Amino acid sequence: MEKQFPSRLRFNLGFLLEASLGTSRTIELAYPTIQVATDLTLAPLTGAFVVTRTGEGIYVSGLLKSQLDITCVRCLENGQIEALLQIDELFYYPPTTAPKGEFIVGEDGFIDLAPLVRELALLEIPIQPICKPDCLGLCVECGQNLNEGPCDCQRERIDPRLAALRELLDE
Repeated sequence: MEKQFPSRLRFNLGFLLEASLGTSRTIELAYPTIQVATDLTLAPLTGAFVVTRTGEGIYVSGLLKSQLDITCVRCLENGQIEALLQIDELFYYPPTTAPKGEFIVGEDGFIDLAPLVRELALLEIPIQPICKPDCLGLCVECGQNLNEGPCDCQRERIDPRLAALRELLDE
């Protein structure tokens, strides 16, 4: 069984469970670096979210900002993209009332935003991330990164089926 990863995005909201419906609090985050899961580190993670007591549990809404590490599909260089994580989620309480797969408030009154933040961050990564819009990529012949300068490869491409005609022109 995989060891549980300790979360720094775990918040004690037990006081809110005892409050009247509609009671809310704002929580601000400013982490220079935070490891959200074993496979995801965000640097920095900033923003704020509001937690509100509802009849079904605690509603969390807010906006977080971070940078995500990517590998460019054109030049294979590492880069970063900005990620805006829009939080809009209900954490059910008591946990037994939650539909399967939904986020819950633990019996101890804690919520863990790490799985939600991880999910939102991974959804922000494009299917084909690029380091910059005008990335030139790699030369298909020699592998030179064309962003660093031109390569010495011959650019003229000849269809192999027409190579015999090319030889006639060279004579």
